[in-house]
Amino acid sequence: MKIYLIHHATAFSLEEDPERHLTDLGRDQADRLGSRFRAAGVDPVRILHSDKQWVSETADRIAAAMGMEDRTELAAYPINTGDDLSPFLAEIDQSAGDLMMVGHVEYLRRTASKLVAGDEAIQVIGFKPNFGTVFCLEQEDGGWIVRFGWRQEHPAG
Repeated sequence: MKIYLIHHATAFSLEEDPERHLTDLGRDQADRLGSRFRAAGVDPVRILHSDKQWVSETADRIAAAMGMEDRTELAAYPINTGDDLSPFLAEIDQSAGDLMMVGHVEYLRRTASKLVAGDEAIQVIGFKPNFGTVFCLEQEDGGWIVRFGWRQEHPAG
């Protein structure tokens, strides 16, 4: 099983756009992620996201580029910076296949830390330079490993 932890793409600031839609760069970042996932044969059973406009827009664009628009879903629990990881970890345990989570840096970082190191305070990944970055975790030998990370400046291929 694989878990794809995706930091949302670049959005306008609150001052520029109160709804915080994705910028042209952000739309390109999300589309590139989706195209890269499609080319790699990534096949999640669900693409979860937070209720924030820029995060759901990122998830929708990734899903569209993958031809998987019917797999996006608002997470049934809050996934913002300080929110409890337990509901997502329970969902991972019960999932019948790979999952994507499009969300916010701190929540994603803590999720990876909890899965890989058993302690959400131990940093095992870093979303820098942030937007449109993905890490893939994979279950292996009863534990979790970081399979790969991809940043926008990394060439496809």
